[in-house]
Amino acid sequence: MWLIRRLRVRCPVTFGQFVLKPLVSFQKSKSEGPRKGNLSVEAEVDILSYCAREWKAETPHAKLMRKAYKELFWQRHIKCVRQVRRDNYDALRSVLFQVFSQGLSFPSWMKEKDIAKWTEFSGIKDYHKRGSMCNALFSDAILECKLYEALKFIMLYQVTEAYEQMKTTNVIPSLFRLLFTRETSSDPLSFMMNHLNSVGDTCGLEQIDMFVLGYSLEVKIKVFRLFRFNSRDFEVCYPEESLREWPEVSLLTENDRHYHIPVF
Repeated sequence: MWLIRRLRVRCPVTFGQFVLKPLVSFQKSKSEGPRKGNLSVEAEVDILSYCAREWKAETPHAKLMRKAYKELFWQRHIKCVRQVRRDNYDALRSVLFQVFSQGLSFPSWMKEKDIAKWTEFSGIKDYHKRGSMCNALFSDAILECKLYEALKFIMLYQVTEAYEQMKTTNVIPSLFRLLFTRETSSDPLSFMMNHLNSVGDTCGLEQIDMFVLGYSLEVKIKVFRLFRFNSRDFEVCYPEESLREWPEVSLLTENDRHYHIPVF
C-alpha cells in the first residue's frame, strides 16, 4: 500500500509502534470470537419515544435532555435515532456507518486500491442493498475492529503529513496547529502514543480528534451536544469550516463520550 510505505518513510518509529496494536487487538478479538448477528448500530426508533424511555426522571438534567430532544424533533426535523453500541469505538462507528450507508466517496487524497471495503459501498447506488451490507458489516466485531484501527491509521497519516508540511511551508490547517500546541501531541509520535493508540481500548475520541477525523475523511461531522442545550456549543461541526463542499454526517451525544446517529 502506498499509504503505508509513505508513512513508514516519513515517520518510521511511529509506523513501527502503531501497527503492533491492531495486530494484538485482532488476535484478542479472534480468541473471543465474532459477535455475529449482534448489530452495533441498531434500527431506527422514534426519537421522542427513545427520549421518554431514557429520561423519565424529574431531575434538572433529565428535564434538560427532554427539552433538547424536543428541539431536535420540532426545530431540527430529526424524527428518529439509531442507538450505537456504547464503547470506546462509538464515535468512529457512528461516522463510518453513515459514510457507508450513504455511499459517500472516499477522500480525494486516497487511492482506490487501498480501500477496497470503502469502494464496495460507494459503488452501490441502491440504498436498500447498502443497508443490508451495513447490517452484515456492523454485526461482525472482528471486521469492525479492523476498520476502526484502519481509520486511526488514516488519521495518523494526515497528522504526519501536516507535521511535515508545517516544517517546510509553515502553512497548515488551523486544527493541526492547535493539535501540535498540546504538550501531549506536539508531533505525530506523541499524538499516537498519548492519544490515538488508546482509542477503542481505554478512551474514545476527544474533540480535537473529531476535527482530525473529519479532515481525514473529507466529511463535515455535525454533532448535537444535548447536554449543552441552549448554549452556543449545542451544535458544533468538525471541522468548523471544510475546505471544499464536503458531505455531512450527523451525530448526537448526551455527554461528549458516547454517540448515537440522528435520522432526519
